[in-house]
Amino acid sequence: MKYKLNITEKNILEGERANPENCAIARSIKGKIRNKITNLSVLPSHVVLSFNKKNYIAEMPKEGAEFIKRFDRGLPVNSFKLNLKFKKGFALV
Repeated sequence: MKYKLNITEKNILEGERANPENCAIARSIKGKIRNKITNLSVLPSHVVLSFNKKNYIAEMPKEGAEFIKRFDRGLPVNSFKLNLKFKKGFALV
């Protein structure tokens, strides 16, 4: 399952630093998948989400990890595009 995300200025402004469930990337994912998500955690190494009673994990690309580190430190960040490839299950990739 692949998702092409646009992390927008709105996601950045409304996202919460150091909050894996409501950071800028998490807000973009929630906007893409809508109300189906029951669990979401965005980390510099990977993203874990649950929806439709299934669990998925995706490795975080380098540009996403760098964004998270800068965002969480309160440093300036720009909007960008991010591609995530989810696999079923919780085994780390």
